[in-house]
Amino acid sequence: MNAYKVVRIVGLVYKETVRNLPSVVQICMLRSGSWRDTELVLPARILGHSWLNTYINETFNWLARDFGSGRINEIMILSFHMSDEVFETIKIPYFLREGHDVSLALWNGSFALIRSPFKRGGIRVPNTPTYFEIWAMNQSRLEEAWVKQVAVGPIAGVERPLAILGIDKLFLESSEGELISCDLRTQEIRNYQIYGRIRSMQVGIYNESLASVE
Repeated sequence: MNAYKVVRIVGLVYKETVRNLPSVVQICMLRSGSWRDTELVLPARILGHSWLNTYINETFNWLARDFGSGRINEIMILSFHMSDEVFETIKIPYFLREGHDVSLALWNGSFALIRSPFKRGGIRVPNTPTYFEIWAMNQSRLEEAWVKQVAVGPIAGVERPLAILGIDKLFLESSEGELISCDLRTQEIRNYQIYGRIRSMQVGIYNESLASVE
């Protein structure tokens, strides 16, 4: 129970020029209760709301943008191996990103991307129907490793996807900031009457565990 580990990535900005500085990666072992700096170099910039529900096989994972390619649209999965304390990147094929937004999730124990058409000006027009596709990656990690699992829609009044529960349910944020879900088998929509500020809502998937961090 003493082997729990927390990673913290600290973004730094030079105040005088508002220029981004290299991020600092810090590790905390809960048994010691103190943080230590590492010499790790963050190879990509973490994007958006991609830090929940993406822990798999002792790695924590985010959507990120490549620092070094010079291509502003070079999107990848950035992984941090908790045991070895190293970063790894997996490029996302262009055909999955072309004309679409992608969100990182998990599907049946594998990486998944929730794919939906670009929004005008970053916000969907209320009640405009849209669709969502879920693509999962097998273990080969090649471009053809990505396989479409399911497509749903058109669904009206949806702002963005939030999370996948198992292989049955897709949680979404409505254009009014309400939490809703779509049954991936029947495409039935459920409204939860839980509201938040537009594009601020997040869903965390809780997995019960016998382990305690106390």
